[in-house]
Amino acid sequence: MKDEFELLVEKYADTVTRICFVNLENRADAEDAWQNVFLKLFKAKPLWQKPDNELRKWIVTVTLNECRDIKRKLFRRNHYDIDELQVTYTEDFNKELIREIRKLPFKYLQVIVLYYLEGYSIKEISDILSEKENTVKSRLKRGRELLKGGLSNE
Repeated sequence: MKDEFELLVEKYADTVTRICFVNLENRADAEDAWQNVFLKLFKAKPLWQKPDNELRKWIVTVTLNECRDIKRKLFRRNHYDIDELQVTYTEDFNKELIREIRKLPFKYLQVIVLYYLEGYSIKEISDILSEKENTVKSRLKRGRELLKGGLSNE
């Protein structure tokens, strides 16, 4: 059982890490969300036998929900600037772009992250978020417009 779970953690750790770090504003919150996602996966052993696409959809959905829950609680705590942290994944991306993505409202941020950083199709995002494909397309378009406006203002 332990080996099977470890393989799942290895397989999905990068995806969960990227989603957590882009969605949350400090390393501690991102680590908490990451840990909660895999704790939930550990407790949901029947899911381990599901096909990869179903399991990945479940993991991404749980990760987004964890990030949303943590963001709701953020106003009660002190904050640290994530840009001060040395996070290896951000080295692959333009830091200014990551900063602008974080400023987006959550509904746009999540589709931008899933589409561009995680490589999901619009159909897959629609399934993950339980939204219509046209809603996802609209949010993606609006998110791009907001990013374009934010990046050109600086």
